Amino acid sequence: MLDKETQSPISRRTLLGRMAALAVSVVALPSMSALAQGGNWNRSFELAVDFEINQAEGGRYHRPYVAVWIEDEAGNSVKTLSLWVQTTRRGPRWIPDLKRWYRKEEGRRARNGGDLVETISVATRQPGKYSVTWNGRNDDGKLVSQGNYAVCVEAAREHGTYQILRETVSLGSKPVQKSLGSNVEIKSANVSYRKKA
Repeated sequence: MLDKETQSPISRRTLLGRMAALAVSVVALPSMSALAQGGNWNRSFELAVDFEINQAEGGRYHRPYVAVWIEDEAGNSVKTLSLWVQTTRRGPRWIPDLKRWYRKEEGRRARNGGDLVETISVATRQPGKYSVTWNGRNDDGKLVSQGNYAVCVEAAREHGTYQILRETVSLGSKPVQKSLGSNVEIKSANVSYRKKA
């Protein structure tokens, strides 16, 4: 075998050394890429979203449809954590009232297929306190990188209002607590990036 630069024979030792250097650089590429993006999700952490559905005043009350999901910095949906809707009788016609989540889901479904309404939705809930957690995996089950993510809590209610809470949080190696605020449908919402119990 000839060295292309000098056109002289390459020793077996030189060849093995170059192959080892190439193998090390190929193995290091994914981890260097992850560092450039902020590193992989810290598996000992989880993100909890705690929120309370408000008790509406008035006689005619329908439980709100609620979607809780995570978006990346570009506004793309990363993971739907919870979807509370009615999927029978007249229920499906109100799902598009979850405006932002529904647009994101249409785009995700066009790219990747599948239907999150069919696979993860559950029945609507009465007013009260609820909590959902995120383990750092996207809708495809892949671990995401550390970085900035938006936590979204959206609610729409027949004979009620449409409301959304959206707040960016920085998820890395340190715990974070942040309020998402409140509105007519969601009495309070908070996020806690914490070590798993």
